[in-house]
Amino acid sequence: MHTKTVRIAQLSFQTNNERMQTRDEKKAQTRKSLMDAALALTGNGSNFSSISLREVAKNAGVVPTSFYRHFTDMEELGLNIIDDLGLMLRRLMRTARQSEGYFDALARSSVEFYANYVCANKNYFFFMEQVKTGGTPVLRKAIRKELKYFANELVLDVRPLKAFAEINDADLDILCQLIVDTVFENTIDLLDQLEENPDYIDTYTEHTLKKLRLIWLGAMAWRS
Repeated sequence: MHTKTVRIAQLSFQTNNERMQTRDEKKAQTRKSLMDAALALTGNGSNFSSISLREVAKNAGVVPTSFYRHFTDMEELGLNIIDDLGLMLRRLMRTARQSEGYFDALARSSVEFYANYVCANKNYFFFMEQVKTGGTPVLRKAIRKELKYFANELVLDVRPLKAFAEINDADLDILCQLIVDTVFENTIDLLDQLEENPDYIDTYTEHTLKKLRLIWLGAMAWRS
């Protein structure tokens, strides 16, 4: 009798656990659907700052009240998208580092990885470019923080290179910020041009590399 009772309790616990897991999975899926809907609207030409939560909910296939179970407002949704974007950029950097010849061809490897990543995740980068200049102060600050993190990661990669052994830490930090700004500045141009010319990714890569070479040549001759 005791064994039977224990078995029933175990089955009940397992069932409740599965239900909880199912609820959590549904909640995570709804949250992702809301974020994807906002990104899709932005990618299709809508300005994130003018998108209403009702539009997002409608495009996500949920009722507006469901929105508030996941986000307090559109700004919080935007912050969550930026968090996802930050994770993507860190994953990008880790993947680039693991590629063969990364440190022998740092600039080309980084730019090629970035360009291909942009093409595979267009809506995130349409969103990033919009929010970087036209978002709320909180969203703009969050974007700057992620780009700063990206630049800091680049500092760690560049510091061991002999060509920059004489550059002090403050100047190296500025150099890496300049490199990140240069790579990111033509992102929208890359996305727009790709619509008409799929091969534009090669043009973007070569133009960006030329800019980076000029920056690097100047940096190697720089003395504080």
